[in-house]
Amino acid sequence: MLSTKDKLIQVTAGLIRRKGYSGTGISEVLKEVGVPKGSLYHHFPDGKNGLIRQAIQYGGEAQMLKYGEALRGKPALEGLSAMVDVMINDLLESDYKDACPITAVAAVATSMDEDIRLACENIFKGWQENLAGYLERRGVSKANQKAEQLYAMFEGAFVLSQAHKDVKYLKNQKIYIPIILNS
Repeated sequence: MLSTKDKLIQVTAGLIRRKGYSGTGISEVLKEVGVPKGSLYHHFPDGKNGLIRQAIQYGGEAQMLKYGEALRGKPALEGLSAMVDVMINDLLESDYKDACPITAVAAVATSMDEDIRLACENIFKGWQENLAGYLERRGVSKANQKAEQLYAMFEGAFVLSQAHKDVKYLKNQKIYIPIILNS
């Protein structure tokens, strides 16, 4: 059984994926969880921004677990292709409605709240560090640099695939994975 705080975080993370920061309203979160407004401020004294920071953390960790499962036990090329498949499946299963849980907020965070921007930055850094560790363990040279490049490439392709409702942008990344790994 989830606590009220955990329910607020999970519901918010899901709404962020579908509606972004601006589209995620506190009233909708509270209604979906079935709690009064006071519950928000009890668990998150700084209100929506505190809840958003926690939801970003939760969404980022959940996504990293999915990526980790795709990578686990596989050689670099196969694992990275499986990671792209996770992104493709996320888009297809949501009919292109679910965005990256971090990109959905990061795109607007720079103009709103520095703490939220930093939370997004930290999640992206964590993803890149985990990927760099994975690549390093598989003997890939310049693992940090390549992890950074791969994430930039994958995130861009994810956004384009969502915008065009066409996963070809993500599928095309599989062509470039071996080029980056062998550079």
